[in-house]
Amino acid sequence: MKKLSTLILATTLTGTALSAQAQITLDGIINATEIGSAAGKYTSLGAFTPAHIGSAGFGNAGLLRMYGANSSTKLYIGLAGTIEAGGNNFQLYMDLPNKSGVPVGTALPSIAGATTVFGTFAGGSIGGTKLELEADAAIATTGRYDVQAAVYSSATSAVAKSLGDGLSTTLTSNGVASALPASQTTGLYSLFAGTRVAYLAPTGDITTNPGNANGGGAGSYALEYEFNRTSLGLPSGASIVKVMAAYVSGDAFWSSDVIPEVTGNGNNNLGFNPDFTALAGTQAASVNVVVVLSSRKADDAVVAMSIFPNPTQGSSTISYQVQGGAQPVAVRVLDLLGREVRTLLDDKQSPGFHELRVATGDLAVGTYLVKVQVGDKLATRRLAVTR
Repeated sequence: MKKLSTLILATTLTGTALSAQAQITLDGIINATEIGSAAGKYTSLGAFTPAHIGSAGFGNAGLLRMYGANSSTKLYIGLAGTIEAGGNNFQLYMDLPNKSGVPVGTALPSIAGATTVFGTFAGGSIGGTKLELEADAAIATTGRYDVQAAVYSSATSAVAKSLGDGLSTTLTSNGVASALPASQTTGLYSLFAGTRVAYLAPTGDITTNPGNANGGGAGSYALEYEFNRTSLGLPSGASIVKVMAAYVSGDAFWSSDVIPEVTGNGNNNLGFNPDFTALAGTQAASVNVVVVLSSRKADDAVVAMSIFPNPTQGSSTISYQVQGGAQPVAVRVLDLLGREVRTLLDDKQSPGFHELRVATGDLAVGTYLVKVQVGDKLATRRLAVTR
């Protein structure tokens, strides 16, 4: 059975005037003081566990561990590891709430041209790769310190470009944070507005990265991203972001290094156009990026419920989580008078994140309440049905 890598980044505060503050310094180092379970600190999202060796994989370079941290205004992703100088790159794929991109298991659409690492080359293309998360956007940083992005608007539509031109401070390997220029983060690329990047390279290959000796732990040199929550479209309430990191060549050849890793694959490279749905493990880490501003919203944080699309014209997907052990779960649709319209689920479910589709074609146009109860925790959202 596949296991879902899960990070809970819920911040519970007692005063409505308070907000969660990140405790991350964007300097290309995963410091010991930045790691922990407290609000605003990095938590591990998974690791690439095989040892890097010169005769396998992409040699003495690659990924070690992926981290995530959350605040009321920012989402942080840290990729501990070392990028070989040149075109090889760390890629980060994101499934964002309230966005529709390429569905799970559907081949990524090809992007013409070879001007970005997401394009099409003589030997292959990122197009055709099948992921285990819905691909809405991706960002990559190369060994030439160029930051590039791809935006997937649907199963057949995608664009990509370099965002590196005009960085406030030219991105280098010295850990100095750089802001993506506002002129490059407009239109479809506005998802990355306000993003900052920092990368620190060791003196040699990955064997000289302090994190190589402790599995990407404290002290690791890393590539760090600071994303703006508003730009990503993350709601203030409960929401889930799914992410996957990979080390890929400049011409779309996938190395062995993927986080969450392919179970049992070792240092065997994945080649062109891998189908992750057919590989062992689940190459998607779920991040609950809720920030709870009062104790009254604690239940909401635990259930982490979201509905998309909303408004809906035909169907929506309800996502939520079950924490701890298996628990009874009830999902119901009610009208605004509190009368039950439909029971979608009333059963016991295992821990983890779950999704449930609700067909709305036979519901009258209007606003409904969707209630998800997990154990003694209850979350409620309004759902608008249109035509």
